[in-house]
Amino acid sequence: MSFAPSWFFAAVILLAAEPQTSWHDVTLGAPASTLRASLGDPLRIVSISDRRVARYWLVGSNSTYLLVVEQNGYVADFEAFTDAAPSGILDNVAPDPSGVRLGDTMGSVKSKHLGFHQDVDEDGRTFIVGRISSTVGASYTFQNGRLRSFFWRATPSDSNPALARLTAPAGDSVSSAILDVQRNDSDGVAWEYRYLTFHPCADNSRWQLKNQSLLHDGAHAYDRLHVVCPATNAERDFYFDISSYFGKT
Repeated sequence: MSFAPSWFFAAVILLAAEPQTSWHDVTLGAPASTLRASLGDPLRIVSISDRRVARYWLVGSNSTYLLVVEQNGYVADFEAFTDAAPSGILDNVAPDPSGVRLGDTMGSVKSKHLGFHQDVDEDGRTFIVGRISSTVGASYTFQNGRLRSFFWRATPSDSNPALARLTAPAGDSVSSAILDVQRNDSDGVAWEYRYLTFHPCADNSRWQLKNQSLLHDGAHAYDRLHVVCPATNAERDFYFDISSYFGKT
């Protein structure tokens, strides 16, 4: 999993979040609970200290993802990155709030952030880091001279009341279905299979699909994936709510 290294948190001293700083329906400082309506449920949620990191797939490439960091119920950080070193601009990922795109050259990124500091991380990759404003900071990491990730951060105010944390539904019934809000059937099915890869059944063994069926409950449509674990022979169902796109594309 890609994530901003420890140097970033020490390098940028930030104050309260700026709600107007938004990208891909993610707004720094906004309640994290607002993400589900536009992004659906994340592929995975990982807890790191007092934060939760949610991973979303950026459709159009097998290797591009969005990480959203939630703290105390608010969006604290977001990062877009690619697992594979880019050879050119990635058209499936929208430019960040400053107009920078994954795959941009270092020169192009630097021209938009003239005051940023350049350094090398623990993996030997070049990055630049600095403040966007008095309350928001960003960092950009490169590989082979092209942008591999961009990361934006703003710490929510300590005076804000605690809100509901990001949670992952069980997905074992219609009532706890996993929300899939992809654009069409093809992307939706690809997303569901990707979801399974981020939820191994035992000792990193992946669930294997046994059968798949479509269910209807009122105005809602659901994909039910019946799977088996090769390591243990355990079986279960995963339910995905596909109402947002089913029958509309």
